[in-house]
Amino acid sequence: MSQRTKDITLAATLTKTSYSKPSAALDPQNNNLPTALNVLIIGASKGIGAGIAHAYAKAGAANLILAARASSAQDLAAVEQEIKDVNPTVPTSCFDVDITSSQSVAELTQDIKKTFNTLDIVILNSGYSGPVVLKIADGDPQDFHDVFDVNVHGTYLVAHHLIPLLKESNGAKTFIAVGSFAALITSGHIANTAYCISKFAQARLIEFLAEQYGAEGILSVAVHPGAVNTEMADKTTPESFRPYLTDDVGLCGAFCVWLCQEKRVWLNGRLLSARWDVDELLEKKDRIEGQDLLKFGFRLGGT
Repeated sequence: MSQRTKDITLAATLTKTSYSKPSAALDPQNNNLPTALNVLIIGASKGIGAGIAHAYAKAGAANLILAARASSAQDLAAVEQEIKDVNPTVPTSCFDVDITSSQSVAELTQDIKKTFNTLDIVILNSGYSGPVVLKIADGDPQDFHDVFDVNVHGTYLVAHHLIPLLKESNGAKTFIAVGSFAALITSGHIANTAYCISKFAQARLIEFLAEQYGAEGILSVAVHPGAVNTEMADKTTPESFRPYLTDDVGLCGAFCVWLCQEKRVWLNGRLLSARWDVDELLEKKDRIEGQDLLKFGFRLGGT
């Protein structure tokens, strides 16, 4: 077996310091958005998505556009009320969307265009892990299909329909997908075949977006939110990994706000972690750019 340090280990230790909850540097109240920005959060009805909505409310978004499946309408309304309690000055709107349906995402795009005219930030939080299946010959093939339908096809559809609207923005032009370091895992007790491969593909899609639209001002990144005991994680996580689900549900949102507080083009196309110390990350800017790090690659050693 190879003695090469695992990618997941390298990712977890990029910065010497890591956090399980927002540090002072990540506190959204310390990172007010610099201009009036319209922010769309897809998958905002609970968990990490709700935490992202709270963070942008604290940071002073011009408009918060919350979207989720129609079946989550009641939960989404509750999040909207929570936002009014966090910051009553931030206007909010709620929309239904099914990211596995091209027509549904197209209709959401049209509604946003009609209602707000412009869109500055898209954050795609929707995701699906499916049951944990460690061997390809096991499990139900339909589960594999369903996971890809949400995590890969859904990401494609959201980008396909909303990137043109982002391009019209005079603001941040930022596309953030809530990804996962599961993309780096190929073995072990949480190497869920469908989820890990789908998150790998999602991160690669982000690289494609950066390559195809970076010259037009679009910043695209994937963000690992940490190990959070969300409702979905609680249903699917094996007992052996439960002790690691200790990260704060608000960490990802705080990190996303930090990303948008100043447009950091040097991070375009990269897979990032909300757990990293942002001051240390900034110190590594030249190395990350110079070596084109935090992307997937093919190793040839010293040749």
